[in-house]
Amino acid sequence: MPDDQPPPNEPAATPSGKITRASVYVVSQLDDAMTLSGYAVSAGIHTPSGEPLPFGDIGVIQGTAAKLGVFDPPLDGQGPSFSVTASEWIAFEQAYYRLAVAMTPVTAETLAATQATMPGAGGISNLRDRIFGYSPALRFTRWFALVTIAIGAFVIIAECLIYVLGMETDATKYIWQKNFLESLVPWAYGALGSCAFLLRSAHYFIYQRSFDLRRKPEYFNRVLLGAISGGAIILFVNYLVADDGTVLHLSSAALGFVAGYSTDFLFNTIERVVAAIFPKTDSDPKAQPQRSQRVGRKPASPPPSPPPGGGHPPHDSGDGAGEDGDGAKPSRQGRSARTGARSPSRQNEAGGQEDPH
Repeated sequence: MPDDQPPPNEPAATPSGKITRASVYVVSQLDDAMTLSGYAVSAGIHTPSGEPLPFGDIGVIQGTAAKLGVFDPPLDGQGPSFSVTASEWIAFEQAYYRLAVAMTPVTAETLAATQATMPGAGGISNLRDRIFGYSPALRFTRWFALVTIAIGAFVIIAECLIYVLGMETDATKYIWQKNFLESLVPWAYGALGSCAFLLRSAHYFIYQRSFDLRRKPEYFNRVLLGAISGGAIILFVNYLVADDGTVLHLSSAALGFVAGYSTDFLFNTIERVVAAIFPKTDSDPKAQPQRSQRVGRKPASPPPSPPPGGGHPPHDSGDGAGEDGDGAKPSRQGRSARTGARSPSRQNEAGGQEDPH
């Protein structure tokens, strides 16, 4: 690359120190900032406290775009004739940063991922878009729905085969096939529960314009984790106990679906089992050390008791998400599990659920 040409990912500066639209970085930043500020204005976005977004930052972004000729028609056969100073560009970057922080988790990337394209005039591409959606986020969720349908079909086929094999007069004829399918059913229900949770979360993210395509691998990891939770939860939980003490006996398939829908259900149960089997000692680094009482001093007063019903901190994600902290819906309280005593603690759900990411 010649020395007189700037790298493509850095602002281009004229010999007089002016920044122009000759750089890919400048054009990219302008497009993203304009997209974000345009959505903030059109959707009437406000801060979490209910206050309007800072109009000064939006004004700096729009003003810099105007100075760089974003609103002017292109000049055929000529290079960029608009420029700003370095200090003006720095002010633009700072304004863009403050606006991006105020609008988190909505970003220029999530707006692009959830922006529906215009329907075409016809043909195969238009038919494909009609089936799978007009935005990248919607296309991903519909492909994910096909995965959910495939897992649901396996569950239905497995349940039917278990019933048919159970009708055999000779109980030992298909004993291993029947046991094999029965052992797979909780795992399949766990994966199905994860898919149900993820589909519900994904469409909420699309509606909020905060669906991040970079987190797609986490969706498939969550399905695998849900299957593992569905198969392992039956090792620790035999029944559930409601808040009023009512015992709810559930099948292994139902427990698998619950564990897949909320994977924290399994991990909280394991934590309680580990705490019951291996109580913390003084050598445990996680154990809170007891303060020694000095002679002649009164013992420290006990900590205040928690409020009735237990307090839960606000969920913040991200596995996402609270729902990634994007104006989540009120949380719900899950049921406690029993393994001889009350097991996992209740979870918060952002947007009516926990973070899927």
